[in-house]
Amino acid sequence: MNDFSPFGTSEAFYAAFSEYYPKLVSYARRFGAIYPEDITQESFVILMQREDKIDHPVAFLYGTVRTLALTERRPLKNQNISLEFIVDHGKEGDAYDALLSHEIRKEIQKLPITFREAIWLFVVDGLSVREISHVLEIPEATVKTRIHRAKAQLRDQLNPGGHHVMV
Repeated sequence: MNDFSPFGTSEAFYAAFSEYYPKLVSYARRFGAIYPEDITQESFVILMQREDKIDHPVAFLYGTVRTLALTERRPLKNQNISLEFIVDHGKEGDAYDALLSHEIRKEIQKLPITFREAIWLFVVDGLSVREISHVLEIPEATVKTRIHRAKAQLRDQLNPGGHHVMV
């Protein structure tokens, strides 16, 4: 590890690693990565070996995982990528299953990829609009628009008649 940690102290780095490692592995799986754990670990190594200061280390990690996962699967680029990669159906009480029901996941898959990626990073991975803009390399206003449109489309898909149902 170099003289500085992008997260401040070694303890902060280990805390960030513990928090983001599973999310980044999941993110790599969405791109069809064959070795998502290796890609995630490599992203942390790349971050720690950087000579220059990174202002948004979490966004840098997501961007690196994305790039490595896409590079890994480049020969497979014509295949569909499904958000189902994220959910490990073998685990009882999985956090992502608790967060998104099967029906909502199914509807998210119907969204255009640009909306799907933005809403997933925002809702499931808990990234801020600024972090998402760094990950996707797009302006913050575009991220906000994509999230807003994704929510609107999901609302329409989940409630086609537009009728409010009292529960």
